[in-house]
Amino acid sequence: MGRFVRNGNQWNSLDLASIGMTLVFAIGIGSGLGWWVGGKWGNQSIGLIVGFVLGTASGFMEMFRAVARWNRRVERHERANRTDGGNV
Repeated sequence: MGRFVRNGNQWNSLDLASIGMTLVFAIGIGSGLGWWVGGKWGNQSIGLIVGFVLGTASGFMEMFRAVARWNRRVERHERANRTDGGNV
């Protein structure tokens, strides 16, 4: 069974886990800040909802960026394989 090894073309398990962790942390930080700001302004529940929505949106945006970086890396590798005649 192969291990995840990063040699420029593959991802290791920490790279893959960081995508999910980024989403979780963005939601947590957004919710916490929304709850805190909402408490300062007098309505914690609205602040929590707004913070959750903004945190979720920012987490998904970063997740999509990470997947796009991975796709570009895979496409570069496939393009290199085609130009080398498949000998890597």
